[in-house]
Amino acid sequence: MTASLIYTTEPLATRALAAEIRHDPTAFITELSKIVDAHNLERFVDVRAEHGAQKIDIALTFADPEYVLAIEAKFDHTLTEDQVDRELTVANHLVVLLLDKAHAPEWLPSKNRVSVMTWEEVLACFPGSRLTLAEIQAARSGKSAVEARLRQLIDPAQQRLGAGWRIDSVRGGSGMPAINFYSPDIDGNQLRAVLQVAQRAMPPAGEAVPLRFSVGISVRADEKSYPSDPLSSPSWVDSVRRLQTRVIGDKLHELHLSTRRPSSAHVNSKTVNGRAHKRKLAIVDHHFEVSERWLTAGYIDWIVGPASQRMPLEQVDVLAASLVTIFEEWYRVEAAARAKSS
Repeated sequence: MTASLIYTTEPLATRALAAEIRHDPTAFITELSKIVDAHNLERFVDVRAEHGAQKIDIALTFADPEYVLAIEAKFDHTLTEDQVDRELTVANHLVVLLLDKAHAPEWLPSKNRVSVMTWEEVLACFPGSRLTLAEIQAARSGKSAVEARLRQLIDPAQQRLGAGWRIDSVRGGSGMPAINFYSPDIDGNQLRAVLQVAQRAMPPAGEAVPLRFSVGISVRADEKSYPSDPLSSPSWVDSVRRLQTRVIGDKLHELHLSTRRPSSAHVNSKTVNGRAHKRKLAIVDHHFEVSERWLTAGYIDWIVGPASQRMPLEQVDVLAASLVTIFEEWYRVEAAARAKSS
């Protein structure tokens, strides 16, 4: 008979693990002594869940010397550097517990007094554990898995683009996994892009994860990027035109770009971004045909440019290759145009 799954969320699994540690901590402490000075772990005193003001997931307390070892357990929620720093103010060492070590943020290995373990490694210390690896594996880990896959794209892209380009792995404003691209400076401007999950929530387990990129020239939500006079031509208009004629040309489908027009819905004139959006729409109306407006998508205070088609995670290499190709060609075009005008 297959055992039912009970502990399939972070809070439930964390408390179940704390109970296992309290019941028989010996093997686990032996495992911990491989990453922490064993002298600090000789006299185990207590284990607590959601400990202290920082709400540490699990805190193991030792005596003679007094020592606190914290465990931060993660399935899918974001682990921030600020969170780690705060927990280290009340703990001597922090163990970050992940489904896979590949899910660790890029900055984590450089942190002092921090180690990473997997749930599989930890549960192996409790042969009769009521918390099972099957339950942990059944937990939703979609975001972490997508982040790990996206991070695999960074080094190959960095090698193609070369020095001066910056690529980082972050979660977007809606908490979805993403990687951002930034070109070297081009006379005060910059080419940028984001490759990210193309919706505001992860799909149910087993369903395809859609991704897309948005690429463009840098802008701000101000009068320089979006002048009040729609007849004027801010620099992004010419940059987008060069992208259209000298980079995309007849390669629209080869580059997997979408021709879906950006929204022209009602804008909120009470906000800075809303007023900028209203000015942008007027500029686009003057400079671009309706059939060309897919070129003017982006984010009002970050970039103007096109977006890609949606593709499943399994084809993210295709999206990344198209994006880097656009960057390589567009950057050369922009740099030459700025050099010619100076």
